[in-house]
Formats: sequence, structure tokens, C-alpha cells
Amino acid sequence: MRRAGAARIVAAAAFALTCVWASAGLAADAATGAWNERVQVFHDPANRSIMRRTVRVWDTEPERNLDFLWEPERDTMPKLDTGGALGGRGTLTWRVRGAASYDPAAVFSVYTGEMRNGRPHGRGRLERRSGETFEGVWRDGLLDGPGIQVDAQGNRYEGAFRGGRPDGEGRYLAANGEIFEGRFVAGVRHGTGTTTLPGGTRYASSWTMGVETSERPDALADAGGGGLLRIQTGSDAAARTEFSVTVDQRMNQQSETRYQHLMRADDIAIYPVSDDVNRAWNGNGEIDEYRMVFQAAAEDVSPVFLEGQLATTDNSRVKLDAVRIEVASSESYRKPMLTLQSHSGCVGFRPSFSFVNHGWGEVEDAEVTLRFTGERSYDDNPQPQPETRSFAVPIGRFDEGIDVSVRNALIEAGVDVTTLETKRFPCPSDDQLGICRGQVFNTVDFGEIAGMVFGEDTISTRAVGELTYRWADAAGNRYDTVETFSVDIHLAQIEIERSMAECGDSFGLSPEALRYIEVKLPLDQTGYAIDLPVRGNKTIRDYTARLKVSADQSSVHRFQATAQFADGSIRRSKPVTLFYFRPRENFYAPTMRLPACYLDSFGPGC
Repeated sequence: MRRAGAARIVAAAAFALTCVWASAGLAADAATGAWNERVQVFHDPANRSIMRRTVRVWDTEPERNLDFLWEPERDTMPKLDTGGALGGRGTLTWRVRGAASYDPAAVFSVYTGEMRNGRPHGRGRLERRSGETFEGVWRDGLLDGPGIQVDAQGNRYEGAFRGGRPDGEGRYLAANGEIFEGRFVAGVRHGTGTTTLPGGTRYASSWTMGVETSERPDALADAGGGGLLRIQTGSDAAARTEFSVTVDQRMNQQSETRYQHLMRADDIAIYPVSDDVNRAWNGNGEIDEYRMVFQAAAEDVSPVFLEGQLATTDNSRVKLDAVRIEVASSESYRKPMLTLQSHSGCVGFRPSFSFVNHGWGEVEDAEVTLRFTGERSYDDNPQPQPETRSFAVPIGRFDEGIDVSVRNALIEAGVDVTTLETKRFPCPSDDQLGICRGQVFNTVDFGEIAGMVFGEDTISTRAVGELTYRWADAAGNRYDTVETFSVDIHLAQIEIERSMAECGDSFGLSPEALRYIEVKLPLDQTGYAIDLPVRGNKTIRDYTARLKVSADQSSVHRFQATAQFADGSIRRSKPVTLFYFRPRENFYAPTMRLPACYLDSFGPGC
């Protein structure tokens, strides 16, 4: 069986790519800021109450007059250090003061991770509106230890930090495709290392506090993959230019589906930021009910915003003739991308769930192996929970979705299914919920899963297991896949008369980009080109093409940006591999027939 190696999206954790420059600005801000405080309302999950707390955060840029909001990690109260300074895990958002809370353009920065004494401390990630990102181990508001830093131009450093600056062994990947691996001191390259030029030429390089002291190979020696044609000389226009392709971070920050770029030895990989999307693409994450990004991205065009930046290396002027995208191949990606849909409402006993497919290919020869276990834990280090033996449920083939019944598995586990199907469990009030819950357990024999049943008014167990299936790519090659899943199975509903809660906000859509060049990439084609308009004076020192790229389906595209000059020479960017995420819009609804409904069709809650 062939593996989908070439088509698999690059997982974020697998890439080590770097940029070079000092983060002295961040270090200076951390040292010269001021305290910012506000009164904030928090929900106490233990007491189910609302409380107000005065919280303080160290503001690294008080001159901006920003406001902040702290969101503690799920189901936790804020941890306050000395003087009310924030601590613990959560998300710290800095916004333009007075702006609407729903306006994404008002967000200046977002830090997600651990805090101590009002500053990032521990593992975390900071994203700024400019496109800069800082991720890794923090100490007193500065990166200190292993980390990653990306600047607004797309240059990236990955390696050791000390006091907020690259310091130690690291890797630098410039936006033009150049890669350096070696030692850094106080934010700059220092000592010996290995440099790989955009065309693939690799050589030993020496540096003294950011200045290269070794001899760099001639430009024509790097012509193979970086973009120069071998017939050209060192004096023509192409030899005096560099062409880079990166994600446009300004627009990307506001997109529903965000992308990142990674400079690799042979190409530039551009792929979604979301770990959940990457896991679904690769098939190595757990299938669950919370991949809502699928539906949101399908509802919008979800373009990827790119910048093609052409510039002369000696500040001279060159005359452009044409700019185009030369596409080697565009291949639709047919792997299924699955979510779960638990079944609730109508009746109390709903021993089933659905797999919903947001990918563009069918699921073949599917089979489920599942076990029953207790409630999902959201602790950082959850303790292993007991599980039942395994039960097999054959499924077969499906496209948009399929319903999976675990009724027979529950019967095999000794559960009194007949009572769950025929008996209702009314309760006069919330005050008596504990008594009513006890009556359910006195009435129903839960067999092997008795110690794995949980819930207050909604009584459930959890099914965990593996879905094994096959899928076919556009060429008809088939691949075997195993994905894990976890879903709550609703066993009974204690009926208490309540009003429905109001549901939350809807998803945002991708931002408008009216001045961007729209590029629609066709599917399953090879060897084609798309011309880009060049407006105004074509004699330039630098030129930027801002692109809004999309396709009709999830797909993999391999291309180069190409500039042709008036003297006949040609400069190509480093090859780009774009993993484009465009899931199928799918409103699959369960098809299982149910007895007459006696509960709200949507179940408790939203």
C-alpha cells in the first residue's frame, strides 16, 4: 500500500526553521514598561458563582494606551500573585481601548500560555498584529530557553534564547529562502555555521557579530534551484535581484483560516497554523466534535494571503517585463477529514453518534472498534481511566456522513437497554437533582459500564476507540488509515423544566482584500502559468505582489513566482508547496428513526 507522503501536510511541530535578528525591542519593552490594572468579572466553576477581581499585568508598551482581557484556562479561576498580578495559564489579549469587543482589527496582541507575576513565564506563544510571533519558554516576560521568533517580514529563528534574544545554537531561515545553522550571540550570528543559499548551494560560513567574514559563493553557482537560469551572467537584471514568497501576516492575522510559511532546504512550505487542521489533514489526531473550523472555513472562500517580494540586492534599478506564477502541479487532496456528531434530544436514550466527512473523498471499508470509559478529563496530566473490553461495529462505505449505533455493544456489556428505551426520569426541581439521579441508578442496571457513567441531568458514558478505513487519491491510489475518536453517548435525561440558554457568537469570515490580486488555482492540472498584472512604472528597485490565493477544494500546489526582465533574464523564487485547506461544506443530519419525541429536539443547552 502506498503512503501519502508527498501529499501529507507539514505538521507544525516537525519544522525547525529560523530567522536572524535581535529581539532587543521586546527585551527593552519588558524592562521599561509599567503596570496596567483593571477590574474583571470571572466565573468560579467550583461554586458556580460570578465574582469581581482587580487584576494587574505588566504592560510593555504603556504609551499605546491599550486595554487587556485575561481569560483563564477552561474551568479555572484566575491565579493572582503578589498585589493581584496575574498568574496561571490562560490567554491575555491586548486591544485598542474603547473598541468593540467583537472587532478583530482592534486586537494588538494575544499571548496564550503560562503567567507569573503579571508576565509571561513558562511555556507560551505571543502573536502581534504586525505578524510577529514569539513562542517557547518564557522567564519574567522574555523568551529564555528553547523558542521560535518570526518577524513581520517572515524571517524566522528557532533555537536557544537568553534574555529575549537568540543566543546559543539555532537556525535562521530568511524570507528569501536562505538558511543558516550555527551559533548566535546577543541576537546575531557569531562563529561558524552552515549556510544554504536559496538555490540549494551549501557552504561553511564564518561570522563576527552578525557580519559574514567567509567568502560567499558566486551567484551563478546557486542557479540550480534559486531562480537564475544557468545561461545568464552575473551582470544582468536577474543576477541583481531576490524574489521571496511569504504569507502576508497583516491579512493573515484576521483570516478565519490562518497560514504560516516554513523555509525548507528545497522549497517553501505554506500550510495552516491550526494544529487541529494539520492533524485532520494528516489523519493523526483524535476525531471529536470540536473541529468547528471545518464548517467555518467551508462557509467562506478561506483564501491564503501571500506576498511576492522582488528587490534588487545592490539598490540599483531593473526593468520588469512580466511577473507570473509558474505552477508545476495542482493536486486535489481527497483524504476524508472527519468530525463527530453526538446524538442528543428528542428522547433520553440515544445510543448512537455520526461521523461527518468534510473532506473531498469517500470513506471505504470502515470499521469501528470501541470501548466505554468515564468522563473526559481536561487536566494537563489526566490519570488513566478504566475502560471496558473492546466491541467491533462494522460500518462500510460512506461519503458525507454515517450514523453509528452502539446499542448492541451496550447490550453485550450488560446494560439494561430496555429500561432506558421505555422509561422516563422526571425531576421536580434542581434542588432534588441528586435524589433523582440516584433513582436512575437504582432503576437501571448499567452492567459493565456502571463505574463509567457520569453527568448531572444528562446521564452519559463515553465511547473511545479507533476508526479504520481506506481512501483513494485523485489518481486512484488507495491508503489505509486509522484514526482515534472519543464521543459521549447519551443514556438518559433527567427532565427538569428549564428555559433554553442563549447560544454564542457566530464565526468570523476572511477579511476583505479588494486591492489584492485574486488567484484561483485549478485542480488536477500540471505545467500552467498565471500572469500577474504589473501596474505603473516597471523600472523598479523593489516590487510587491499581494495575492489572494484560493482553490475549490483542499489541495496541494507546487509553484514558483517568476520575474522576467527587459534584458531577457529571469529570476524565480524558491519553489513553493502550498497545502491549501478548503473543507467541504457539510450539513449532514442523522438519519436514524426515533420514537415519538418528548424532549426538546436540540437537547439541553445550545
